[in-house]
Order: sequence, then structure tokens, then C-alpha cells
Amino acid sequence: MNTIDYRTFNRSNLMPNQPDKAHASTCDFHRRDIDILDEARMAWEAIADFRTRRARSRDYTFGKQWGDPILLPDGRAVSEEQYLREQGKIPLKNNMIRQLVKSVLGQFRSAQTEPLCVARDRSEQQLGDLMTTVMQYAYQHNRLYELDSRTLEEFLISGACFHKVGYGSRRGKTDVWVQAVSPSRIFFNNMEDSRLWDCTLIGELHDMTLSDLLARFARGDEKKMQQLRNIYANVSQEQIYQAFDTLSSRTQDSLDFFIPSSPDRCRVIEVWKMTHTPRLRCHDTLSGDFYKVDASMQSHIDKQNKLRIEQAAIQGVVASEVPLIETEWFLDAVWYYRFFSPMGDVLDEGETPYWHGEHPYTLRLYPLFDGEVHSFVEDIIDQQRYINRLITMVDFIMGSSAKGVLLFPEDQIPDGMTIDDIAAEWTRYNGVILFRPKPGCPMPQQVSVNATNVGAYELLSLQMRLLEDISGVHSAMQGKSVSAGTPASLYTQQVQFSATNLLDIFESFKTFREERDTKVLKTIQQFYSAARYSLIVGEGGGMLSDTTPEKVRNTEFDLSIAESAAAPAFRQASNDFLLALFRSGHISLSTLLETGAFPFADKLLQHLNTEQQQQLQQMATLMAASNSQPHSVDSSHELDAQQQPSQAGQ
Repeated sequence: MNTIDYRTFNRSNLMPNQPDKAHASTCDFHRRDIDILDEARMAWEAIADFRTRRARSRDYTFGKQWGDPILLPDGRAVSEEQYLREQGKIPLKNNMIRQLVKSVLGQFRSAQTEPLCVARDRSEQQLGDLMTTVMQYAYQHNRLYELDSRTLEEFLISGACFHKVGYGSRRGKTDVWVQAVSPSRIFFNNMEDSRLWDCTLIGELHDMTLSDLLARFARGDEKKMQQLRNIYANVSQEQIYQAFDTLSSRTQDSLDFFIPSSPDRCRVIEVWKMTHTPRLRCHDTLSGDFYKVDASMQSHIDKQNKLRIEQAAIQGVVASEVPLIETEWFLDAVWYYRFFSPMGDVLDEGETPYWHGEHPYTLRLYPLFDGEVHSFVEDIIDQQRYINRLITMVDFIMGSSAKGVLLFPEDQIPDGMTIDDIAAEWTRYNGVILFRPKPGCPMPQQVSVNATNVGAYELLSLQMRLLEDISGVHSAMQGKSVSAGTPASLYTQQVQFSATNLLDIFESFKTFREERDTKVLKTIQQFYSAARYSLIVGEGGGMLSDTTPEKVRNTEFDLSIAESAAAPAFRQASNDFLLALFRSGHISLSTLLETGAFPFADKLLQHLNTEQQQQLQQMATLMAASNSQPHSVDSSHELDAQQQPSQAGQ
């Protein structure tokens, strides 16, 4: 269930049956909303094939590899597993896809990366360092390293991944949250641009409890709370069956557009659609500001220009020299969200509340060639199927060769037994067939032929090699041991070739993360206050005394995914550089420990600070003693001087 809260920045709250609207206007609004809901339903149904192929790839990844349907000559449609069992075979499998996916995930986790913010204006790079620290905080409290690993797994299996970025209350605090969206619940329009810039419709199916629904959309309004209760009062299995004449399973694979996954849940359909609204592009020649307002503000702007001309005329300035507000009418593309009930009621609607002006979703479809999506797992399913077929075939051949064929004379069949009884007893472990042999009749004999060497092992070895070649994940990348005498350079080269084969997938997923992090960054700029920045960064973390939320919002940042400072290779390189500076005398030991990434740095710094404080105290004590010692010497000299005259007089 999505927990993004819109209550803090909703602009409108229109219900199709509001009493303060005219009847004709209400009908027009309701018809428009129903059309948008129907468009969302068609978008959901249009990607049904994608959801089916995703479920198949997921099943093959996690071991359900005999579930494809086949059509028998008698017209029956059964699964491959059922057909093999009817033939007396055991459907065996050797899951190689899962190991390949885990190898790719391990490669991703071993190269830890993090967002890096760079200000366009280099004089404001301190703000870039501030936003880098804040983005690292967003990564930590959203557990994005773990979420990105699971999202990459989804990307490998289905060829698509979806995240949603929003600001709201969750887990006891209000912050920016990132949520992974299941491809089984999302829908979107047909797109052909690999960058997905032609997205005009996107939405998600939510299933939430009635209490969550009231808390999210009623906002303490008792009248609207009662409206929501009336809308979802009759949503049950019986009513849905009567309205739509269908019932489906409550699993992810059989989700319906209107029916919730559970009888105690309320289905809410979230739809984001790009619309065009008439607006004015304004240029205030007096202040130099550029902005846009609704087209209905034209009369207000005309009044302001007229007032400026009148005030300038009083001062003797001609009208042609007065700086006015220049306007240009245009159709502005805006994202508009609606939350629907299954019956078409609008629970909430409004323009996008986000500063970036887009929908909150970030998606990536791979490779989106001619509008098609093909995943990493989908490319190697055929090799996995053939491997399973060969393993099952070898097992069946070995089982048949162990017993062979029994030649049992008809006149030797014991009394009280049939040929089926003899076959069952012969195939049973430690089976015994008791009979009295007749003189002159041939005895039963077993004919067995070793038929295991039919080339199945060579074919199996070939398919294993093809699996590595097609996937691009070779044995070196999987960490398998190599034969004796293999040069280390060749092993390293094989690892590099495997990484090159996966580079396209990793770079596409990196683009997805950069787009997601950019929305996270802009959401932080929109909602964070100066106190929140100080709380996250702390003292000495890059927070300037003159930093304000407005200054952060007005700074343009370039966000990129760079190698993390926590990566072992990065730590080793930075430590070596700092040690070289320390040996040359350019930095002190304390600077080395504070800047470097040493596991004992904090403890050693504490000891150094303690020793420095002790030395300072000792020096202060010595200084105090040295300052008091000359005074005692001078007083003794004065005493001697006083005693000497007295002695001379004596």
C-alpha cells in the first residue's frame, strides 16, 4: 500500500456528486472522469502480455520450470510437469538461471555507488556538498542500497522496474520516501522513446483497508468520511460479481483492474495524466522575472499595467517607456492526478504538487526497441528448458536400462496371477515371482542394453556452455575454479569480458537510479527547511550560516551516480594518497586520521587529543612555576641587601 500523503498540498477536492455544482456541469465532470478511468483500464489491459511474460520469467528464475502449457493430441491442455508424470517420468531440473542472476547481483553489490551533487555554479559547490550529504541520508533512511538490489533483480527478471518518490508520513516521521512498485500493479501508455519522454499516462492499483482509506482521503471531514463509507459500503465479492460478472484469484498474477486482492480491502486506482491548460507566459520587464499564471489572470495583469502607466504619467514618463508585464498565451502541459474508486467516484484530484512538475514515478523499460521489453532472464529460458529436458532424458534412460525388458513365456504364468501382477512384482524393489517351471518350456529372461551413451552428456555440456555465452556471465565471473595451468591474466580477462557483456544492463539501471535520485533531490529541495538541513548535516557538515531553503531551491545541481567512498578500492586509493602527503610533510597526523578511512582513526584521535591536553596542562603548570620563581629570588636578594648594611654598622 502506498503511504504517500497528499493532505499537505492538495489543491482541489472534487467529488462527482457535489451539491454545489450545476447538474449539467456535474455530468460533464463525471463523464470526463469515467473516460479517464476507462483509458487507464485499457492501458492496464494493453500490457497484459508483459505481465504474463514477467510471471513466466519469474517462475523460471525461482525453480518453477515445468509449468508451460502443452496441447495433447486428445485436445487436453496440461502442464509439462503433469504430462511427464503421466508418462512415468520425473520432471527434474537444474536451475542455472538463479545462479546467473545472483552472480549479476553480486557484481552490482561489490561496486558500491552513491549519489554525488555538483552545483552548476562552482562558487556554490558548498551547497553541492551539503546536498550530497543530505542525499546520503535519504539513501540510509530509505535503505536504498538494499532496495536497489531487489529492484535490479526485478529488472533482470522482467526487464522493467518502477519506483515512486513522495513526501509524507511513514514509520513515525515525515520525510521523503522511496517505494518500489510491483509491475503487477502499474500501468502506462504505449511508449516508443527509450528515454520514456513520451509518457502521458501512468498509474497504480492500491489495495488498502477502510481505515487507511478514511485517514488518507477524509482528512477529518465527517461529511466526506460518510461519503467514502457510502462509496465502499457495497464493495464485496457478491456485488463485484453482479456488476462485472467475473471473479478472479487474489494473487499477484491474477490481479483485476477493479477487484481488490482481498475482500477486506478497498481498491483505489491512482491515475496520473498529462493534460494541457491555457496559461500566460509572463515577463516583468521592470524586475526581469519570468513566470506563468492561469489565463484567467489576464485582466489582473492588464490592471497592473494600466496602474503603472498612470503612475508614470504623473511623473511625466510617456507610456511607451513604461516597463510593463508582457504576456503570451500558450497551452501548458501539466500532470494531473486522480484517485478513483472502482465505481468511478473521484476520491481526490489536482495538479501535481511536486516542484519538479512531473508524476512521482520513475520507470525504466529495457531495451524498449520498437516498444518491446525483453529481459535478461527471457534470453536464456530456452537453454534452461533444454538442460532440464536432457537431465530428465538421461534419468529416464538410466532407469530403463537398469531393468531392461523381461521376456516371460505365457505358459509359465503362475496360477492366480496375471501378466500385470508379474510386471508390478518385477519392477518392485526386492520383488519375488513364485512359479513352478514346466519341463521343456523356456525360462523367463531379462534383456537389457546399456543405452546411456546416446550423446546426451555431450549435448548437456554444449547447452551449459551456450548458457554462459548467451547470458554473458562466464564461469570466471561466477567465481568457479579453473583448470590447473590457467594463466591469471586469462582469468582476469574473462572477468572483464563478463563485465563488458553486462555493461549495457548496468548502465541502463544506473540511468534509472539517477532519474530516481533527481526526483528525490528536488523533493528534498521543495519540502526541507533550514532546521531540517541543520539536523541532518550537523556542525561541520557543510551547513553555511547563510544557507536558506530558498537559496538551496534556486541552485541548480547536476546529480550523478559515482563510486562510493565506502568501496574498498576507493578507500585504498584515498588512503595511499593521504599517506604520501603525510610522509612528505604536507599534512599532520591528525589531518591524516580525520580525512582518511582507517578503522582505528577515531580511537587514535581520542588518544592524541588526550595526550595534547595533558601536555598543555603540564606546560601551563611549568609556566606558572617559572613565573612565580623569579619573585622569590628577588625577595631573597632584597633581604641580603638589608642584612649587609646592618652587618657593616656592627
